[in-house]
Amino acid sequence: MFHSLTHHPGLTQDQHRALPGISNTDLSQLKHALLGQLRQPNPVALAFGSHFHAAVLEPAHYARTAEKGIRWADLETLARQVRRQRYCRDLLYRGQPEQSYTATHAATGVGVKLRPDLLVRSRAGRRLTLIDFKTTSSPDLAHFLTTIEKYDYDRQAALYLDALGATRFLVIGVQKRAPHDVWRVELTATPGLIEQGRKKYQRLLRAHAATTSVSCLLPSETRLAA
Repeated sequence: MFHSLTHHPGLTQDQHRALPGISNTDLSQLKHALLGQLRQPNPVALAFGSHFHAAVLEPAHYARTAEKGIRWADLETLARQVRRQRYCRDLLYRGQPEQSYTATHAATGVGVKLRPDLLVRSRAGRRLTLIDFKTTSSPDLAHFLTTIEKYDYDRQAALYLDALGATRFLVIGVQKRAPHDVWRVELTATPGLIEQGRKKYQRLLRAHAATTSVSCLLPSETRLAA
């Protein structure tokens, strides 16, 4: 499904964003555009998520900043809750955080870029597990499970699994409000879920390729006017 997988070690988030290719976030924006849903990302929420991931995955690089609106104490409480979980501690000890990759989707020729939160190889090297940390406002696990399809975590899982040749995809859900429960959900254990996500990302990659092809065929004056 994908070829030319390339590892780009040591990149920052900004350097990753500058890589060529379409990301899972770009696919979400494309989906909303195709549906006529104009959504502006919340900069405070994006910053909170970025700093939360730093506090969990790379605590040595975490530091408060002068950014307004971020509830730092809440963020640090959530990070501590994750690190208190024995299972999460083991994953964090064994895993590689924030590694950047690019690959090419064979069917459409579209380049993609991926940055799994955590990548864990089995000791024998035959199994590759991807872990993604999500903060959530869900009041309980049952509600959190309903957000998997709503927020297209199935699509993200399928894209990352296929591009990286991984075998498992885990989501660690972290409850924003007390009691700050931490939930572990293996998306690859749910029958049909990854295939559903695969159909989602393939459909969007085809739409992206078609849009790009039409843009390239337009006369330069038309493209400039657009």
